[in-house]
Amino acid sequence: MKRTISALLLAISIPSMATAQQDTLKADLENICIDVNYMMPQRYSSRAVTDFSLCLKGDTVISHLPYMGQAYRPTYGNTDGLNFKLPVTDKSVKPGKKGKTIIRFTCNNSTATYEFKIEVYPEGGAYIYLSPSYADRIGYKGVYSREE
Repeated sequence: MKRTISALLLAISIPSMATAQQDTLKADLENICIDVNYMMPQRYSSRAVTDFSLCLKGDTVISHLPYMGQAYRPTYGNTDGLNFKLPVTDKSVKPGKKGKTIIRFTCNNSTATYEFKIEVYPEGGAYIYLSPSYADRIGYKGVYSREE
């Protein structure tokens, strides 16, 4: 009888602890900046890069990323590439395996939709996976810092 009650109390408390942990993760990763030092295009060889970053500040993404890949539809008048500041939609922050945190969000401009998946690791590393709507996917590796 005591085991049943203990198991029931434990089962009730686990979801509330998970929700509290998820709220803490969202608050901690509300404002982060990732300094990119490596790019991994889908069709070309990976290479080291410098002076590129992706910052997530609340519900806004500021992107200064390099791109190598094939575009499937021309974007007339877009000479900015992946240099933009756009509002974020469908943002979610979830804990992953081995202490990593997964951030997913989407942003749109007049020519494309960008789906981002960011994996943040406790030791300071981060991976960015970017899927543009009309171009090849690309990945980035870097180091993150929390912005105040």
